[in-house]
Amino acid sequence: MTPFLLDYLCEPITKAPLRLEGAVRDADGQIVSGELVAPSGRRYPIVNGIPRFVDPLSIKTVASFGDEWNYFDFDFKENWLAHTVANTFGSPEVFRGKLIVDAGGGSGRQSRWFLEYGAKHVIMMELSHAVDGIARRNLSGFKNVDVIQCSIDAPPLRDQSIDGIVYCHNVIHHTASVEATARALWALVAPGGEFVFNCYGLNDRGILRWVRFHVIYRGLRGFLSRMPFPVILTYARLMAAARLIPGLGWFLEKAGFCVQGDVPRIPGERAWARIRRRFKLTSLNTFDAFGSHSYQHHKSDEEIRALLRELQPDMSKILNMDKYFSRPQPIGCALRVIR
Repeated sequence: MTPFLLDYLCEPITKAPLRLEGAVRDADGQIVSGELVAPSGRRYPIVNGIPRFVDPLSIKTVASFGDEWNYFDFDFKENWLAHTVANTFGSPEVFRGKLIVDAGGGSGRQSRWFLEYGAKHVIMMELSHAVDGIARRNLSGFKNVDVIQCSIDAPPLRDQSIDGIVYCHNVIHHTASVEATARALWALVAPGGEFVFNCYGLNDRGILRWVRFHVIYRGLRGFLSRMPFPVILTYARLMAAARLIPGLGWFLEKAGFCVQGDVPRIPGERAWARIRRRFKLTSLNTFDAFGSHSYQHHKSDEEIRALLRELQPDMSKILNMDKYFSRPQPIGCALRVIR
């Protein structure tokens, strides 16, 4: 944990200031251990350089995410650049010199890429045990990054303290309440800063889409979400292999049995390398769609529009509205809400 983070931390619910006690620092001045103490007397430990704002129940709801990211750590930077960055920001140059909060950072890959493209400092918030596994490895070597183990619907950061970007991509639908989490993250944004988020869309108009979503998807998820990690992983890998079969793979994805999505081409990539990349991506996306995480919401356009009006009544300060609500939606597109 960097001393920089101390100026931003607070108690999650009350937003009361925290006092650092018993700090142990390494040779670089990083805080390795200690406690953050609230005026109420409640104490939050710093363990292995990570402040912990967690309880056993909240960690249990995202246990599969830790398993998912610790297992599925592969470099999807090309997808991120071609989809999320291009369709949300236009260019990674937008990250240069910015303070960025990566809400639900998972494996730490995106936090790493923010830093590689010149972010001033990244604060990654993640509830699962990935913070002690793959995220630590992916962020190794960077001095201008902090990891906080916490729930993103109760972020332990001061209100209106982030004048850069509060980023929550493909995460908010996995929280107990999309609306409550959006309000909590929006509260962090200072004037001139922005809140960037997207949410799984509800696509059940028409009989075929209704059957695909309510019968196939929800039926499969209802079963698989109760299964242990190896069972879900086996299903995801079988579907990923089947997705490679011409005709059959297309049908399985269209019918809702698996998720591959678009796989950007990499110049000079060999055919076998692309096949392997498709397999890995389909395994991850299928696991994520049917995995055992507790929450997986899908919101209609009307629900998202209502949420946006609540957060920022000035529609001129919401970017990507036309793209986000177009069909088909550009892959990876997220809304940018400016304060």
